[in-house]
Amino acid sequence: MRGIKINPTDRTIEEVDVPNPNKSLQGLYDLIGCDLVQPVELDRGVIMACDEEAKCRKITGAFTFYGTDLIIAGNAVILGGNANRFGVLHENKENLEKIIDWVEPADVPEPKFTFIPLTSERN
Repeated sequence: MRGIKINPTDRTIEEVDVPNPNKSLQGLYDLIGCDLVQPVELDRGVIMACDEEAKCRKITGAFTFYGTDLIIAGNAVILGGNANRFGVLHENKENLEKIIDWVEPADVPEPKFTFIPLTSERN
């Protein structure tokens, strides 16, 4: 399946082939270089798969989309589809190049953590 890989460390955007992501996520793991993929629905019919844990490691590159406050650390792959299934990507590389802005690693905000207590009080 055709996808578009964003590599903020090298500041490159390239078309890639993602081997059957609806059957196995291994192709995305390999392309992104991670162990846990987070799907993010960017727009109707456009899904971004990125490294769920990228902000917890040393950041070597990041990017954002013009007009948003969403900062993605590490590599990502853009695919078509929705939250339930990957599909045909109708966007092209040239359109993405127009809306991506590179972010310096020092400008990436710290990850936000939420702590939920595992104890409960009973009356």
